[in-house]
Amino acid sequence: MKQALLALGVLLLSATGARAQLLPTEPVSVADGRLVVSAEISATVGGGDPGFFNYTDYEYSGLRNLRVGVGAELRASRWLQVLGELRLDHATHVEPFALYARIRPWPERRFDIQVGRIPGTFGAFGRTSYGTGNLVIGTPLAYQYLTSLRPDSLPATADDLLRMRGRGWLSNFPLGVAAADRGLPLINSVRSDTGVQAHGLKGVVEWTAAVTTGSLSNPKVRDDNGGRQLVGRVVARPVPAVAVGVSAARGAYLSRAVERALPSGARLDDGIQRVLGVDGEYSEGRFLARAELIRSHWALPFALSGGGNERLGAHSLLVEGRYRIAPGLQLAARAERLDFSRIQAGGLSELWEAPVQRIEAGASYSIIRNVTLKASVQRNVRDGGRIRRDTLAAMQVVYWF
Repeated sequence: MKQALLALGVLLLSATGARAQLLPTEPVSVADGRLVVSAEISATVGGGDPGFFNYTDYEYSGLRNLRVGVGAELRASRWLQVLGELRLDHATHVEPFALYARIRPWPERRFDIQVGRIPGTFGAFGRTSYGTGNLVIGTPLAYQYLTSLRPDSLPATADDLLRMRGRGWLSNFPLGVAAADRGLPLINSVRSDTGVQAHGLKGVVEWTAAVTTGSLSNPKVRDDNGGRQLVGRVVARPVPAVAVGVSAARGAYLSRAVERALPSGARLDDGIQRVLGVDGEYSEGRFLARAELIRSHWALPFALSGGGNERLGAHSLLVEGRYRIAPGLQLAARAERLDFSRIQAGGLSELWEAPVQRIEAGASYSIIRNVTLKASVQRNVRDGGRIRRDTLAAMQVVYWF
């Protein structure tokens, strides 16, 4: 919290003198453009979140964060580039968010192959920048909110699962790793995929396909279950103002930590996450609107209630918009809901996880072209957990070049 406050003040003071060229305004290019370095710094300050609505694990909230991302692009030849991004989160965690080679076998065609720690393939939000592309401050529920489901620990019965409703920030089950830990979101947006990705553009249709390690909810650098994820996305832009996208993914999410707990005949790669998403965007003049629907199913390879594999479903609906009311000044709002399927427990049909609703509204102002100040208020309502309702305010400053 102190680091975010300090960074927020430094960025604002620096922005005041930015016209005196204290800050870069464009990516830094050296060696005749063969190496290009860019960065994005965002400092977010918000109130306490005792309901853990915005947490990405037990320790850290997305509304209290100092993020520094430094990206580099090395153009080795006409057909080969090396790209990477090093991220500092919460002023303590440093890791390579992306590191991959981009191969363009035919430089005159809009086709390339990425190999390594690659950009996300699925969905609309995952392909936008954290600060500059996000209309408000919070991360959409589907890409951030933690369910109680875990890759390294399994409930023995339906009652074990129901006891953890609304406890995804710190859940625990009797099989596998017993220690309490964070659960899985539908899509993990703070870790990138590792694998091979192909991307192409033909006319008004853009497509992306990838083979990666892990799943959308549990992306991995090193394989820990012997499975692979297949993920693809197609976007059509029939006119410049409209974009419609469809995404799909299938990957194994369980880890070897639960292998001994599986019943006879069950395998780790029976634990599959399947996700389907549809999204759209419309822009005209000062107005921008987006919507996204995501459906996810996790298969549990053991009998929760005396039957076969249990399918735990979740679906998310998001609608958001932005309107520019004056040069540099914009209003934005997002409404979303995360719902879950039912399981049988004690002769009753129960939702396996607590549904969540969120509304967030705010404003942003561009102090200069590449420094933006945001403020928002967020209302969360959940049908379960220790805290079921909370209103949170936050402020963020974003600088990029």
